[in-house]
Amino acid sequence: MRRRAFTVAELLVATAVAGVATALMTATIVRQQRFYSAAGEILSTRSQLRDAADILASDLRGASVAMFGLPVMTDTAVELLTVIATSVACAPPLGGVVGLPPARLVAGHTLTSILVQPDTGDLALIREASLTVPDSGTWESFRIAAFASRSLATTCPSSSGFTTPGDEFSGATGYQLTLTLASSPAIQKGAPIYFLRRARYSYYRSSDGERYLGYRRCSASAPFTCAAIQPVSGPYSGMTFRYYDSSGAEVTTAAESFRVARVDVVLKGSSASAIALTGDARTVWHDSVVVTVSPRNRMR
Repeated sequence: MRRRAFTVAELLVATAVAGVATALMTATIVRQQRFYSAAGEILSTRSQLRDAADILASDLRGASVAMFGLPVMTDTAVELLTVIATSVACAPPLGGVVGLPPARLVAGHTLTSILVQPDTGDLALIREASLTVPDSGTWESFRIAAFASRSLATTCPSSSGFTTPGDEFSGATGYQLTLTLASSPAIQKGAPIYFLRRARYSYYRSSDGERYLGYRRCSASAPFTCAAIQPVSGPYSGMTFRYYDSSGAEVTTAAESFRVARVDVVLKGSSASAIALTGDARTVWHDSVVVTVSPRNRMR
């Protein structure tokens, strides 16, 4: 019997067709990979811009501008005092010692809220009640000597009215705030307390040659020194701060920072490499974000 097989011409045609199909598939896969790589670069850049915008907006909004201003305010750096914790006094202070309720109460109420635990480098703002005029008073600032957890029996017992026997039974602990100076007799039971930390955000060049949003924690009282800078997010291709008062006039010096009612931040980012989304020439992709923040604690 004769066996039928492919001729040389048929094999050549089949091989050519397979080669063309493989080339087309490879080109399609390469284009898809480039597209997803470019999209990833864009999303990464936008994510970095959002990170800086969220961080700066949160801290600038909570900055205590009316009382402390902005100690440093340049086009590439801003220094501020912002709230890191809040609480209330369970009883009139004994000298410079103030008892605070726990962060969690059995009843579900929140009288102490701590984002970052205060320590000796921070300030405590305590509301002093007027002894002669009801519902009036002033805020006094104190340097913190110590802040630590203590038993409720010594910091905020159930007899204070801020906790219950259930809180003691649950094992909850309160906090003991020690000030460097004895407090005023005008500080009464239930006085609200804000804890402030001094920090500096700046646009700086790192050792890798890239520029980042950096953070430095600074001492809230003299001598005013700052720790080593730490990168928060980035890299970025540009960052600018601008400051304005309530009339829209630009504020340019720290001596006038108490007038600041608005801070504009311009953030610029770019892709780490040249990209092309739609088959155009490969180029570095740029984006920017403008954030406008109005501090809550500003002069009206």
